[in-house]
Amino acid sequence: MNKLAFLAPLLLILVSCNQVIGPGDPPVATDTVTMWLAADKDAMVSCGRTGSCEEGDLNFGQHGTIAAAHWELARKQVYLHFTIPNLPPGTEIIDAYIEVFHPGKNEDGKRDDIDMPLMRAQAPWSPMTLTWRNQPNVDPLAQESYIRLRSQAWSGSPDVASLVRPWFERPADNYGMMLYWRNSLGLGVEKGFYSNNDIRRTQTDMGLSPRLLVRIKLPAGTSTRDITMPFLPSDTDLDQPRPITMVLMRQGGTWPVDWNVAPKQ
Repeated sequence: MNKLAFLAPLLLILVSCNQVIGPGDPPVATDTVTMWLAADKDAMVSCGRTGSCEEGDLNFGQHGTIAAAHWELARKQVYLHFTIPNLPPGTEIIDAYIEVFHPGKNEDGKRDDIDMPLMRAQAPWSPMTLTWRNQPNVDPLAQESYIRLRSQAWSGSPDVASLVRPWFERPADNYGMMLYWRNSLGLGVEKGFYSNNDIRRTQTDMGLSPRLLVRIKLPAGTSTRDITMPFLPSDTDLDQPRPITMVLMRQGGTWPVDWNVAPKQ
């Protein structure tokens, strides 16, 4: 589809009080605003069970679930990407958090109270061509943050504002995040999450797909009407019709109860 064909619908969704702010909420938000940004693409890469990486050339770009693993039966890593809104000049990014929904409970026979390493992707990637062998983060040793795993719930990171703030300033530097596990402490695990291709993700409902939560403070005299969304990336793996809801915004500095945000660290 020509990108120009869905630019206007995307902008309409961004400023629509019914789909962005939510029914019953203020139609325009000012001052401090909470934002829920949906993943525009995600993918899992898998090596397989053996050192020869028999799954190293396979693509898992449109699976409904994604997993991070490192144990005797699997090595898997997860890539996430988010389209970053255009904010009014002078907007302050207060804090930000990456969250993924973990539907399992000790599904691999191992405990869930673990911190799974998180780091920025080092180069561009496409969900429909990404594999273990061509992934940008070949040997991820430079952990920058983590996801604190929770059973059957949203699992979130500590504040990652310092990592994502440059994306708002220089969108071309936004390659997304990678979630992974390294069996360095003798604990081999495999933990699964819903992807943006999960059945709950629809044209008007972001469901339980990966999300970036951001709290901002808008400059005086501006409102959410001054926030716009750029084009979705051309290689998005969202298989819903356009227009599609990509962001929710709420007035105020506390996370909305109905978002079920993970406890903040």
